[in-house]
Amino acid sequence: MSTILMTEEYWASSPFSIARYYGGIRIGGVEYIIVNKEGKDIFECSEEAKREAREKAIEPGEPADLIDKRYQPIYRKVGREKFIEWVKEGLELKQMKERIKKEGEE
Repeated sequence: MSTILMTEEYWASSPFSIARYYGGIRIGGVEYIIVNKEGKDIFECSEEAKREAREKAIEPGEPADLIDKRYQPIYRKVGREKFIEWVKEGLELKQMKERIKKEGEE
């Protein structure tokens, strides 16, 4: 099983910190991307910052997680806190999708 999420506190001071220069990194065939707390990738955040005349794509102090790109739609849908909770529970992509479907039916 590969890593699903790394918070900035971890990845920014590790060998994965190179992701900050490219918006992501590929490790063992898995593509990881930097996302904000809403699940927008760094490129989307950069475009927003440009339109709003902000200097930073993700403001200092705001979450900037490095996540497995396959999980981005789920991160966006359920939000950062729930996503982290599900990762801590050990849920993988298929299980997360099933949980979203189940919660939608309730």
